[in-house]
Amino acid sequence: IESMNTVLDDNKKICLSSGEIIAMSPYMTMVFEVEDLAVASPATVSRVGTIFMEPDKVVGTDAQIDGWLLELDPAIQPHGPRLGELLKQILPGTLQFVRKNAREYVPTVDNNLVASTLRVLSTFWWHFIPVEGRYEVSEELTAALPRLLEKLVVFSVVWGAGASTDAASRVKLDVYLRERLTELQIDNLVGLPKHTSVYDVALLLEEKRWVGWMETIATFTLSPKTEFHDIIVPTLDSVRYMWVLEQLATHERHVLAVGPTGTGKTLNVINKLMNGMPDKYGPVFVGFSAQTSANMTQDQIDAKMDKRRKGVYGPPSGKKYVIFVDDVNMPQREEYGAQPPIEILRQWMGHGGWYERKSWEFRKIVDVSFIGAMGPPGGGRQVVTNRFLRYFNFIAFPELEDASMKTIFSVILHTFVEAHLPETLLPLCELLIDASIKLYNSLLKGLLPTPAKPHYTFNL
Repeated sequence: IESMNTVLDDNKKICLSSGEIIAMSPYMTMVFEVEDLAVASPATVSRVGTIFMEPDKVVGTDAQIDGWLLELDPAIQPHGPRLGELLKQILPGTLQFVRKNAREYVPTVDNNLVASTLRVLSTFWWHFIPVEGRYEVSEELTAALPRLLEKLVVFSVVWGAGASTDAASRVKLDVYLRERLTELQIDNLVGLPKHTSVYDVALLLEEKRWVGWMETIATFTLSPKTEFHDIIVPTLDSVRYMWVLEQLATHERHVLAVGPTGTGKTLNVINKLMNGMPDKYGPVFVGFSAQTSANMTQDQIDAKMDKRRKGVYGPPSGKKYVIFVDDVNMPQREEYGAQPPIEILRQWMGHGGWYERKSWEFRKIVDVSFIGAMGPPGGGRQVVTNRFLRYFNFIAFPELEDASMKTIFSVILHTFVEAHLPETLLPLCELLIDASIKLYNSLLKGLLPTPAKPHYTFNL
C-alpha cells in the first residue's frame, strides 16, 4: 500500500522494486473502494479525497425492492405492485427492530438482510412459472397466488431478515411481527396460528395454510442397531433449518450456518447433503483451518471440476455441486487483514470464477452453490469481511431448546430400553430425561467459564 504513494503524487510515477519507473498518463487517475482505512497510513490518506457513502442513503431498502421487482418473471409481474407494497410496509420496520432489539451471532448489514429476504421469496416462484414440456402450473395454483402473497412475504421476512438472530431475539421478533401485521390490518390475510412462534410454522403452498414443521416430515423411527455416533434425530430446529437450506441451495443461492459450537451445524448440513438432497446435487466438502491457503482452496475445488468447454468448468454434465465449507472464519489473517482463502471464494462469488495460476487463463465455474458454517468470532475464529458475507443468506443455529433436547434423548433412550431392558422401566425414561436436562441447565447457569477454568463451556 505504501508503494502507491508515488503514484498518488502529482508526478504519477510508480517505482517498482526492480528500479524501473513507470509514469501514468495525465488522463489516468486512481479510484479506491474500501470498507475502512484500517491499513492505510496517514501518508496515503492525505493524498486522496475521501467520500463516505452511507448505506441507507445511497441504496436503501426501497431502491433494492424496486430493482428486484423490475426483474420479476412475466408470470409474477402482474403481482409486482402488491409485492412491493407489502415488502415496503413490513421490511424496513423489521430491519430497524433487528438492529435495536435483537442480538446476532455474526453482525450483518441491512442491504444483505433485504437481499436475503428477496432471495427466499424468489425461491417460491418456480411453482407458478410454467416450463414448456416439463412443468405445467395448475389453474387452481395460479388463481391462489393473489391470496398467498401476504403469507409468502411474511415467511420470507422471517427467514430472510430474522434468521440471523439468537433464540431470545426471535421471541421478541415474533411479538413485533404480529403487532405490525395487526397494525397494517393484514393479520387475517396472513392467518398465522395464534399460540406458536412465526419460526415454528411452515407454509404449505398446495393447501394454502400454515403447519408445524414436524408435520412436514414422516414419523422418525430409530433402529436399535444404529451405531450411537450415527444417530441423527430430527428436531423442530433441524427440520426447519434444513428445509430453508435446501430451498436456497437448489436455487443456487449461498447459505451460511452460524451459531455457537455444539448446535449441530456441521452434522445437520453434512447429513442433509449426503441423504436429503435431490439426485442431481452432489456434495463437495472443504474444511478450513488456521493454515489453509488460497492456493489449497482453489486446487481442492478445481480438482472436482470437469471441463465443459473452453474456459468453462463445472460438475459432470447434468449435475450440480453444493460445496460445503466448514469453519469458514478459521484462516489466519495476512499482514493487511485479509484472509486469502476467503478472498478466493469471494472472487468466485463476485466474478463467477478465478484465474488458472499456470496459464493465467480465467476459469468460469458454473452450476455451484456454497454452504458455509462458522461460529461467532473469538478463540481463533476471525471476524470475516462483510464483502464476503453479503453473498450469503444467514441461518442462525441457537443453543438447542429444551423441547428439542427432550425429543432427541426420548427417541434414543426409549429405543434402547425397548430393545435391551424390561418394559417396566419405560415410564422412568421421561423422568430421567427431565432430570438430566434440568441438571444440564443448572450447570450452564452455575458453572460459567472463568480465567482459571476456561474449559467450562458445556454443549451437547
